[in-house]
Formats: sequence, C-alpha cells, structure tokens
Amino acid sequence: MIIDEYSHHTDACSAAPAPSRGETKGKALSPSQHHRRKPGSRSRRFPAVLLTLMLGAAFGLSGCGTQEPSAAAIINGTSISEREVQSVADEVNTLAEGGAKISSSNALLSLILAPYVLDEAERVHKTISESQAKQVIAKIAHPSAATVRFVQMQLAVPELDQASKNLIVGQLDKASIIVNPRYGTLDLKQIAMNPTTPNWIKATSAPAPAK
Repeated sequence: MIIDEYSHHTDACSAAPAPSRGETKGKALSPSQHHRRKPGSRSRRFPAVLLTLMLGAAFGLSGCGTQEPSAAAIINGTSISEREVQSVADEVNTLAEGGAKISSSNALLSLILAPYVLDEAERVHKTISESQAKQVIAKIAHPSAATVRFVQMQLAVPELDQASKNLIVGQLDKASIIVNPRYGTLDLKQIAMNPTTPNWIKATSAPAPAK
C-alpha cells in the first residue's frame, strides 16, 4: 500500500537521533550501503507496507563503519538484526492465508521506519500500544517484539497527518542508514527497498551479426 508524497532534503552520514524502540545497539557494518540524495529529488511516497495482509485482508558497497555480519541494517549505530527481520516475515506470513506474503526486504523497511513513526505518533498523541498491535495479530500465539513493533508502525502511519509524515522524512534524510546488500538498496526518494544487482552480473551487448 502507498500513502502520500513528501518533500525532502538528504545529507548522508550526518547524525540524527538513533532509533530506540526495541532495537539492539550494534557496531557499524563494513562497507555497506549508505544513502545519498540525488540533487533535484523533491517528492516521494510513504508506504504502509502490507497492512491489509496483517489484517488478514483481514552493499558496490559504500558506507561508514566496520562489519557486523548478523545485522540487516544499522541506523545511526543502532542495529536491526537479521533474526528480527526473519521473525517478522515468518510470523506475519502465517496470516497470509494463501494471499501475498511480505518479503524480508519489506519487513526490514518497516523496522527501519518504525522508531521514527512510533516516536512521531507518540508526540502527536496518536500512540499505538503493544496491546492494540497484539489484538490485530491475535492468531500469532507468541509474536516477537520485532513483529509487534512492525504492527504498531503499520497501524500508526494512517493516524499521522502530512505534517507529521514530512517531519519523519526529514529525520530519515539526516540519518546514517546502512543496509545489508542481501536485502536490497533503500531508496529514500520512494521510501522503498530496491533489489540489488550482484556486481558479477554485467550487462552484455548482443554479438554483432556475422558478415
């Protein structure tokens, strides 16, 4: 699902408040994917990734730091582990009931956005509690903390107005975000994860016709 379009300004590797909701402090990833805004980019979309699914419709690597193999992403020095990402994908997909399933890349995208969305929701008195999130995924007997955070983020996004969403985008612009290449490339223009093409796959030109 896609919600609105935003204006933005990006400054890669600049400091911003580190995410703090349920994520573990980690070392920086080694040459990894870092975000830089292309001049002239001015609008993008903010996704509420697969909310309908949860309801049951219902690094060429660049970056700052040293490698932490188990990290799926590092935001301002705070890591999101691959285990957290996989737990979200596995648990949420049990609710798919034959429908579309969430990918690990989209699970990671939501976990990257979650602390910013949830902090803003709290600031504007639109907090989504853990108990509210657990009610939505009641069919999951013992959801992980990452899955609960994922659902909270999904439920909070529709409650935010455009000013709040613009504020979140501004915070993302200032954040140092490093993504493990196995999950793709984080596109801050579209707020999306794009597939990463392995550097050993190179485009080849068609052979010249025989004379």
